[in-house]
Amino acid sequence: MAEILEVGQASKTERRGVTLRSCIIAALMSVSTTMVVNYVEYVVHASRMTLSHFPMGMLMLYLGLVLVINPRLPRRYALSQTELLVVLAGGFVGGAIPSVGLTGYFLGAIAAPFYFATPENQWAHFFHPEIPHWLAPRNTNGALDMLFEGASPGMPFPWHLWVVPVVCWMAFVLALFVASICMAVLLRKQWVVHERLTYPILRPVLDLTELRSQGLPRLFWIGFAVAFGILCWNMIGYFVPAFPEIPNIRWGPWVGFERFFPQVWTRINMFTISFAYFANIDVLFSLWLFDLLFILRSGLLNRLGVNASSLKHASGDFAWMPLGAFLILVAWSLWTARFHLAAVWRNALGKPSELDGADELMQYRTAFIGLAVSVVFATFWLWRAGMGFGVACLFIVILLTLYIGVSRIVSEVGLVFVSMPVGPQSFVMSSVGSQNLSSSSLTTLAFSNAINSYGKALFMPAVTQGAKIADACPKGDRRRVLLAMVLAFVCGTAASIVYTLYLGYTHGAYNFNDFPFTRYSRSGFSAVLSQMVNPAPPNTFRLTLFGAGAGMMALLTFLKYRFIGWPLHPIGFALAGSGTYMRYTVFSVFLAWAIKFVILKVGGAALYRRYRFFFLGILVGYTAGVALSLVIDVIWFPGQGHSVHGY
Repeated sequence: MAEILEVGQASKTERRGVTLRSCIIAALMSVSTTMVVNYVEYVVHASRMTLSHFPMGMLMLYLGLVLVINPRLPRRYALSQTELLVVLAGGFVGGAIPSVGLTGYFLGAIAAPFYFATPENQWAHFFHPEIPHWLAPRNTNGALDMLFEGASPGMPFPWHLWVVPVVCWMAFVLALFVASICMAVLLRKQWVVHERLTYPILRPVLDLTELRSQGLPRLFWIGFAVAFGILCWNMIGYFVPAFPEIPNIRWGPWVGFERFFPQVWTRINMFTISFAYFANIDVLFSLWLFDLLFILRSGLLNRLGVNASSLKHASGDFAWMPLGAFLILVAWSLWTARFHLAAVWRNALGKPSELDGADELMQYRTAFIGLAVSVVFATFWLWRAGMGFGVACLFIVILLTLYIGVSRIVSEVGLVFVSMPVGPQSFVMSSVGSQNLSSSSLTTLAFSNAINSYGKALFMPAVTQGAKIADACPKGDRRRVLLAMVLAFVCGTAASIVYTLYLGYTHGAYNFNDFPFTRYSRSGFSAVLSQMVNPAPPNTFRLTLFGAGAGMMALLTFLKYRFIGWPLHPIGFALAGSGTYMRYTVFSVFLAWAIKFVILKVGGAALYRRYRFFFLGILVGYTAGVALSLVIDVIWFPGQGHSVHGY
């Protein structure tokens, strides 16, 4: 720790503040991330680079800049610590754009209703009359056929068909981006100062940023050698298929206890472990314990004939229990922030307040106005797209609530793989009932999958981390961090859309073999069509489970804050069995907890601080190994890459 403090003191002498070049480099980082990710996933068919809240594509580029490029630049050209932090903030935004962030789901979803329409599925009858001309591109002269199947050599790409729908959708996405920034500003001081959330996924990278100009300790290189060596050993199998791999690294078998009980994914994910080491140990304990209770509960219910889960995660009905817990988590978070929000409101009105808006990315008044305008515009946009006004209001409220919940969990827990238990589309249909929704409302709900981003809450977790990063920048320069994030959003989104369409028309988007353009792009419309054909009332069973989950979460929250030393953190219940992300990573979370538990018992906080260098080395070594695997795939296995990184 002393080493980091010394480096931090030294860096103050070279700090140049938030410069224009750092904002431009942040935008370039965003563009580079989107280009690399799209090429790796769509053309090379290698690792999934954007599944986590710390996207691997961005992490590789940022660590390359911090640890390889920047230390070798002449001092006059090298980026200061503050400038590197600005690049990191922009990189977070850029990492949320490509593939399963924004553009993959968005482009796949808006192209689906016309490309996948057949006489058998009757999409043309049910959907096409409800779609405004500006909402989706038509298959004019086979334009969408060329996107999914590839254009013939020499044939011009029909760019003009995309201009209107892309511009209209980007207006909606921009409103959600602005709303996310405003909510992050309004909640930052509560989370950072009053509740002291640890932001565990930032801590290892911030440590590496501070240590960039110093010799790294021996434990770091041991961790690097372990992670990098394991991945390199397994890469030998790329060229010699019979060569034995170190097991449970690239892939881990599902291990079950009995056929009715959900199984455990036993992959040892060094990426998850390296971040989880910096999380609160009580949270880690609660995550795996509640998952174990989920397995036992689901197995018993499955034996009794109740469909509580598949072999991997909770069933569609029982996912509403963690959804209820999720919303109580958000409600409690806002309730504990009530005094802070009241002070923020007084400050926004110009009344005496102890808060200073100069500490934030924008003035509190601007944040309130921006949030209100964004919410009104997004609601109006959905209404004009065909959704009933009341339905649009409910959709936006639940969407932003889920955004806050995911961002809160990422900031407090340190899990890099977190998603919503249930999406807003399913929430609206099940709570209102499809029989009470018009065909145009249902059609617009189907299109809402365009902003699903794999349940990762689109941009809000990224801008929340960016707001925390800005807190480490000089007070007078924090508004420029916002400029960097906006530039990263604009440049990264434009580059990703254009490059994704180019790759689609060149190679055929269906050949991407990627979830957003194959199964997912039509899944939302298929789910809505079943509700159109068979209208249903509000799903009382799901709403009952929702209430049960909310009640249990309220009880666990009361116990946590009422009794000192209560060992179970309620976030564990909110995530237990909630989806693919949690179930795929819980074994690695357990390993991180066990390692940290032993270290704290043996050597206390001092040994924990010492061994953080080992896990920093694990993170860098793993990232370097993934990068090397990508280089090998590009050179020797183009189009047949190897999936090394994932959940």
